[in-house]
Amino acid sequence: MNTRNQLTATFLVAASTLTALADAPAAATPALTFDGYAVATATSSTTAGASTTTMDLNAAKFGVHYTSGNIAAYGSVYYNGTQTNVLDAYATITEGATAVTVGKFLSYLGYEAFDIPNMNQITYGNGGLIGGPIPAYHSGVKVDYTGSAFGAGAAVVDSIYGDTLYKGDGDLKKPGLEAYVTYKGIKDTQIWFGIADEVATSTRVYDLWVQYNINKTDTIAVEALYKDTAGYDWLVEYVKALSPKWSLTARVSGDGATHYYSALEGYNNTGAKTTDVKLTLAPSYSFNDHFLIRAEVSYINYTNYTASSTTFFGAQSILKF
Repeated sequence: MNTRNQLTATFLVAASTLTALADAPAAATPALTFDGYAVATATSSTTAGASTTTMDLNAAKFGVHYTSGNIAAYGSVYYNGTQTNVLDAYATITEGATAVTVGKFLSYLGYEAFDIPNMNQITYGNGGLIGGPIPAYHSGVKVDYTGSAFGAGAAVVDSIYGDTLYKGDGDLKKPGLEAYVTYKGIKDTQIWFGIADEVATSTRVYDLWVQYNINKTDTIAVEALYKDTAGYDWLVEYVKALSPKWSLTARVSGDGATHYYSALEGYNNTGAKTTDVKLTLAPSYSFNDHFLIRAEVSYINYTNYTASSTTFFGAQSILKF
């Protein structure tokens, strides 16, 4: 059995065991709890007549959460299909509505989730023309305030972006800065605005999203993001719960690069600015609280790009505990 299959088998056995324990009658809330997931995905995409298919265990996460009074700590490891990384490693102390966190944690920015079980579809709305504008993990300290209608937070981290999604650059001499405010004082509505500043390169990212719960089964959200020197992203997403087990997500999204973009040459100023529009439809079915399947079909139409379009099909199974 190769390393990947060993990892898959070990994770699934651990997940099944912990799921069974989670279903047992609960006593007092334990100080030590576990969470995680394993994701297998099959995809097929076609761009400019060239097709690519994949089928693999592409993500697995195992996390340990500890609480003692007003102190909490969380650590996790994450397998991305090729390698394993330490993902979360932080401690939080909470006093009233204010929390201070120190360690390695996820960026504030982005409407769409990092953890796959929390996604509504398989792919992100960003079509790739401006890279990955939403930051992921970095290390530092953050302070958050959570009120009934108003929330805010600020972080000083080693960098906004790192060499990978899973860590910053480790250099606190040129830190990155993040901050956000959110407002929930309007019934069934959340408004969120955040800024990230990569001080070392004077690159700022501005992110605004609004979510409205139309009723108990229907939610709509819009997001607009701008990254200095790169371009912008936007999305409109509608999620409908068709039944207690079925849901359907429809999304329209797009990118706009500040320059002409070529997949081979990168950015240059020789042509008109490159843009795209992405259409996505994604149904999901939850068998129970621990297992769900998801599918997606997406179509991306490009303007001033090396290809005219991309078509994507995907299917995904998610085990979580």
